[in-house]
Amino acid sequence: MSETELIQQVLAGDEGAKTRLYEEHTHRLKPICVHFLGYQDSDIDDIVQQTFLIAFQKLPEFEPRSTLYTWLAHICVNLCYERIRRRKKFLVSLQEDLEQMTASLVHSREHDKGVKDEDGRKMQLLEKLIQTMSEKCRKIIELRDKSGESYADIGKVMKIPIGTVMSQLARCRETLKQMVQSSLKEGL
Repeated sequence: MSETELIQQVLAGDEGAKTRLYEEHTHRLKPICVHFLGYQDSDIDDIVQQTFLIAFQKLPEFEPRSTLYTWLAHICVNLCYERIRRRKKFLVSLQEDLEQMTASLVHSREHDKGVKDEDGRKMQLLEKLIQTMSEKCRKIIELRDKSGESYADIGKVMKIPIGTVMSQLARCRETLKQMVQSSLKEGL
């Protein structure tokens, strides 16, 4: 069956044709996601699914100037870039939250000794909490937040793609933030 015939059947509402189209192209779209997001990224299947949801919705607009695969790949690449942009915004937001939490500790240190002692305890708490995290989280936080390494350098050290560095760092920072808030509420 030709690509044009398959498209016509999908447009006619043939569910079997939709399944065939999906099965023919899924295995070719996953490597695109892996390239952009890393092979361990949990969003790969979601992006492939989303690619087909968009494609099925916009299939009447498809112009056969290129192959269907090229069109699907273009949608997939755009979704990968969108996912990376959202992660960056999320990372910036988390980083600002953590910086705000720690900045108040650092700023207070510059005041009187009583306040310095309190800040010292909070910094010790932060260090203690970081040490209780998984080795992966501890390493990625230390490389980024203590050593100031770039995402690319962290990826090289940890042997993971940049997208994975960003998503793991975001998850680890969120976990640390929750641990700090929980500990401060408990008065530790």
